[in-house]
Amino acid sequence: MTAIHQVLKQEFSAIWKLSLLSFVIAALTGVLYRYGFFGPLPDGLHLSNIRHAHSHLMFFNWITPPILIWMAAAVLSPGNQRSARQFKICLYNMMGLGFLSWPYFLLYGYRPVAIGSASLPVAAILSGMVMLTWYWFGALYYGRRKKLRATFPLLLYDAALAALVVSSLGAWGVSVYQFSSIESPLISKALTSFFLGLFTEGWVVLGVLGIVWSAANSSESSLKINQNWFWMPLLFGSMLIFPFSLDQSILTPAMLYSAKVGLLLILLSLVLHLYRLLKSSLISSGVWLVVLMFLGLKVLFQAGAFLPTGIWPGEHGLRILYLHLVLLGFGSTGLIAAFYPTSERLTKWIYIIGAVAILITLGMFSGYWPKSLIPGNLIYLLAITAILPVIPIIWLLFKKA
Repeated sequence: MTAIHQVLKQEFSAIWKLSLLSFVIAALTGVLYRYGFFGPLPDGLHLSNIRHAHSHLMFFNWITPPILIWMAAAVLSPGNQRSARQFKICLYNMMGLGFLSWPYFLLYGYRPVAIGSASLPVAAILSGMVMLTWYWFGALYYGRRKKLRATFPLLLYDAALAALVVSSLGAWGVSVYQFSSIESPLISKALTSFFLGLFTEGWVVLGVLGIVWSAANSSESSLKINQNWFWMPLLFGSMLIFPFSLDQSILTPAMLYSAKVGLLLILLSLVLHLYRLLKSSLISSGVWLVVLMFLGLKVLFQAGAFLPTGIWPGEHGLRILYLHLVLLGFGSTGLIAAFYPTSERLTKWIYIIGAVAILITLGMFSGYWPKSLIPGNLIYLLAITAILPVIPIIWLLFKKA
């Protein structure tokens, strides 16, 4: 057992279990959303609100806390209970707020809720409070991190945390815009896209890559390439790509140019990561090879934006497919593989099969799948496949640590 796994087991196993519970709730919310395509929803529920509840719980309580506890374990030494307790208090508050926001997103979305004589956007307020806990964690992490030597995984965590903090500015901007007198859907969409691009490309990808390199157990001296090329283009590129999520017809040439520059920077870093990781000890593991396959598919997907085919990454079907490829595929599979390095082999493969099934059905739904290969019952397959990854996660949730 590595020192990081020892700290994770001793101090953060409950946080990991809460994250698994969050995955189950969020995934079942996604199943409900897909059911709404062909069946009647319970009174008071709307597809847009269900989608918000699904995505926010996945962001707040599933994909983020496992990366954070790995980062905390990386800067803590076994037995340092005082510092571990400070991290845990922060994380329990973070996850408590995330759980609390779920029913408000489910029932009301971003609409105000009547509380006494006031009418408040409760879901938006709780989201803001979750982001405050990100800053809280950042302060705790930095207090420990500055005392340590800058290893390669730690540099990736530093960059990931910077991306998380900067991404929150886009989310704050959306909240400010909602209370302003400005009427421009483009502004709200651009701010949301800025948040999502930095959160996905910067925070999740850099954070999980740090965990992947920790699992690879490769020293930075083996890279033979300046370490900055592995994180700087990815971090700064993720700040530029938000125009890809907007309607292509409203983009200026300057916006399109900056988005393509950002995408090139991201691809540069990711190709370097893939090149070096395929030379690491990870290739001896089938599960880790799948994680790297997901990362490779992500690279190919983004590289497609430069092909003269007219495909626009911001198209709804492609956007949903891409987010699931990154978050459900690369991100979630990487986390599960890292948290169970020598056990749960069958469980990990069952999860991978479920994730691949979801990606295939979303590919069929994207509008770019050959029509002759799309089954007539696709709308039902979308709901059925959404259940598949939940089964192995439930097993991990109730399995003794």
